[in-house]
Amino acid sequence: MERGLNDKVALVTGGGSGIGRATALRLASEGARVFIIGRHADTLDAVVAEVAAAGGEASCLPVDLAATDCGEKAVDATVAWSGRLDILVNAAGTFPYTPVHELSDKDWDEALAINLSGVMRTCRAAARAMGEKGGAIVNISSTNAVMGDKVSCCSAYSAAKAGQLGLTRQFAAELGPAIRVNAVLPGPIDTPMLEGWLDDPQERSEWMARYIPLERLGRPEEIASVVAMLVSDDGGYVTGVAIPVDGGMTLV
Repeated sequence: MERGLNDKVALVTGGGSGIGRATALRLASEGARVFIIGRHADTLDAVVAEVAAAGGEASCLPVDLAATDCGEKAVDATVAWSGRLDILVNAAGTFPYTPVHELSDKDWDEALAINLSGVMRTCRAAARAMGEKGGAIVNISSTNAVMGDKVSCCSAYSAAKAGQLGLTRQFAAELGPAIRVNAVLPGPIDTPMLEGWLDDPQERSEWMARYIPLERLGRPEEIASVVAMLVSDDGGYVTGVAIPVDGGMTLV
């Protein structure tokens, strides 16, 4: 389905792998010019090459996503490359698997710096760049923002992702009508972030059968398709919402 993103410029954080990569490729396939940031230059370059091979246009910049200037740097680089910014997708994230009684201040601070403070700073910079001409922002939160998770022991991640929902609602209220702001709540998605989580195939299969009505992991492309809807005119009357894309996990 064509989403009408021709001539739009999108910034995708965490665009080198997982959901960010899938989102960058999907938006580019819909006609958007895509700028991606992340920590690793090699993975970013690979995605830029994929976009180019498919006939699209992309560029990238390695950025320390925990740095206090990451938002301004990413948005400034996007506008310098393209002359404008229409779409922001915050897909960068870190997921420390640490029981609460073993959680270090370092792990806590890093999780909040990337998953919450970085999102705020990038949204703030994007809102300034979009201005009255408007645009669309999507924050990739998580089902962990709205439910506990005994298996993965991810209190820092859950707290940060819940904070993203508060930012999403408040930014939607403040930035409308020019800028729409929404969140997507992925369930377990088959990405490198799941390494170390239920590694035993049988254990993972039993867990999915018990907790996910669709009984499988999600694919990054399934998150990207919802993002594409939200940033397009098809989502033109949607703002301030959090959409679970989780195989029904939050239902059970």
